[in-house]
Amino acid sequence: MRTAIPMLAAEIVAVAALGLHTGALAQQAPAAAVKAEPVPPTAAGKPASREIVQVEINGAVDYDPRRDDTASKTIIGQEEILKYGDTNVFDVLKRAPGVTVVGESIRMRGLGNGYTQVLVNGERPPPGFNLQTVAPEQIEKIEVVRAATAEFSTQAIAGTINIVLKKVVSKPQRDVRVGIGHSGLVKRASALGTLADRSGNLSYYLSVFLLRHDNRNPGTYTEQLASADGMVLQQRDSSIANNSKLSLLGLEPRLNWKLDNNGQLNWSASVGANRFDSDQTYRYDNQVGSFPAPNFLFRDNTSENRSVYLSTNVNWVTQLAGGKLDTTLTVTHSSGSADSDWASSTASRQRTLQRDTDSDSRSNSVRSNGKYTRSVLGEHALATGWEVSRQRQREDRHRVEGIVGSAPAIFDERFAPQVVQAAAFAQDEWNVTKQWSMYLGARWETIRTDSAVSGRPDTSSRNHVLSPIAQTLYKFPDKSGRQLRLALTRTFKAPTVGQLTARRNEADLNTRFTADSSGNPDLKPELATGVDATYEHFWAPGATFSATASTRHITDYIRTTLSQDSGGRWLYQPVNDGKADVRGLGLELKFPSKLVWPTWPALDLRAGVNRNWSQVDSVPGPDNRLDQQVPLTANLGIDYKQGAYTTGASLAFRSGGPVRISAEQSTRLQARSDLDAYLLYKVSPAVQLRFTGKNLLARDSETYSRYADRNGVSQNWGRSDNSREWAVNLELKL
Repeated sequence: MRTAIPMLAAEIVAVAALGLHTGALAQQAPAAAVKAEPVPPTAAGKPASREIVQVEINGAVDYDPRRDDTASKTIIGQEEILKYGDTNVFDVLKRAPGVTVVGESIRMRGLGNGYTQVLVNGERPPPGFNLQTVAPEQIEKIEVVRAATAEFSTQAIAGTINIVLKKVVSKPQRDVRVGIGHSGLVKRASALGTLADRSGNLSYYLSVFLLRHDNRNPGTYTEQLASADGMVLQQRDSSIANNSKLSLLGLEPRLNWKLDNNGQLNWSASVGANRFDSDQTYRYDNQVGSFPAPNFLFRDNTSENRSVYLSTNVNWVTQLAGGKLDTTLTVTHSSGSADSDWASSTASRQRTLQRDTDSDSRSNSVRSNGKYTRSVLGEHALATGWEVSRQRQREDRHRVEGIVGSAPAIFDERFAPQVVQAAAFAQDEWNVTKQWSMYLGARWETIRTDSAVSGRPDTSSRNHVLSPIAQTLYKFPDKSGRQLRLALTRTFKAPTVGQLTARRNEADLNTRFTADSSGNPDLKPELATGVDATYEHFWAPGATFSATASTRHITDYIRTTLSQDSGGRWLYQPVNDGKADVRGLGLELKFPSKLVWPTWPALDLRAGVNRNWSQVDSVPGPDNRLDQQVPLTANLGIDYKQGAYTTGASLAFRSGGPVRISAEQSTRLQARSDLDAYLLYKVSPAVQLRFTGKNLLARDSETYSRYADRNGVSQNWGRSDNSREWAVNLELKL
């Protein structure tokens, strides 16, 4: 195996066109009859009884979805999910190849802003759902799907992250996991209890998750205004003391009944409740000139947020007309309240301006989806399905604001949007030969959004998209593990409710960098035509190399513009503005070290690198990339196991650089490296301790924005603190 690395390097140079995406069926092993050999005579000289034992073996033969499915996807299993003792799915995904996590934004191809679709059990989470209430221990696997399939929504220009929760119980489970984490800025405590078992044809699963997170996030910022010739006219420094507390409760019960003829009836529910409180204090100091603002030196904010999320669904799987029907009905409800109080005051803490906002929100949704699959002619797996949903939201907002000492202004507003979606799809997965499989599919989706805002005309928007998809997988016939994939897709990104409504959200302090925002009912969805090509080599057990090239051509690109209204207030507003192109290259390699260096310790090594480019036609260059796209991401990891100990480390890197948002606006992305490490000690089969260190490089966060026109240049830059976090988890199997 010493020649493996040079051979892989040669393959990278040789491969110009790469691979694909679809679902190849797992080949089933034929039943095998095994006859026992005659038993030799006993010591007494008498022949022992001769017994013929027949053993029947059924199941998939060495099936690996990463290697055998026509759909190009990476599977993150539960062992990898739990390895670092993470308390949320965002920390899990930052180590996944081809995935970038910025705060609570999950990105593929470096693209944020809704280009990456995040699903839970194949469905888009409804309003009110919080991914933080899903503990990693509740997840069976995470699928990172690079190219679209007709089965899932094609609102996935960058790709899809599908989080699959545990459903069927294979063995009894009684687990308790408790953990604490601490850094100079963060205190964290979590607990998870799991109870699962099976009795005959009935199995059940129940988990309860609790999280408490206290956080301090101090920072400093500078805002500067200069003339066109570079002279500084105004400069204001500010500091912020930000303290917050988050409490989460998640409850997940599930029941599974096995029915006759391979049928199933599943019921599950999800209950989430969270409470978030924060206190912020801003202090301003004019260094040069004075900014046109009310007479204040301090701004204080106190906010309280409460929310509850309830969801239940029934899933029925049955055999029908020679095929399988899988249907699900889901009902959700969420409600919440928020109270935010802003107060501005002078150096002597005398209040000059106050704004109090109270809001109550409610959301209800119902969703039905189903899929019918059937094999035809032995080599075709046909599937058709549907998806219908309706979401109704309502928010009542009461705002009181004004200068202290005068009569306050009172604003009451009701916001009531409704979103109705429908989709139908059909697909054919065809094993043309033993080495070659194809996938053809199409999905039609329509979305209608109606919005009512008090004091403004009602708005309505309807869009529909037809998405044809073709993918193929070719395996080289020499059984070397080499294969090629190719995917041709049409995907889209629909405008959000906030982008479509005429509702206006006013900033407490209106500047070029903290502007008001409003929607645009005339927005059309962005459409993308994509090509993905992949070369893969599964060159030994546990060893994988892949190289991917991709492109997306986007029309009706949605760009956020910044302008001043007739009253002089700055306003963000989305518009369809021309075309954009996205390109990417990705490499992934993982293997046990002993395959290449036999004398080394038994290390598991993994690495992934992704380079991303984009260009927006309507924005002048250079650096006219899609807003917030990360140019380069890389992941490196190493794991080692010896006896009762397992240890490892992971480095996630993302590059930065300037981004041109418009002719006047630009920003700079911060380059960042996150280093995590863990040590797992198995005290006994039922007890283990997990020690983790996160953000070991302790890089502070930085921001920079710039606005330049013929009148001058405005700049805003800042820094917020970060610190290393140490955590310990105790895991018990009862």
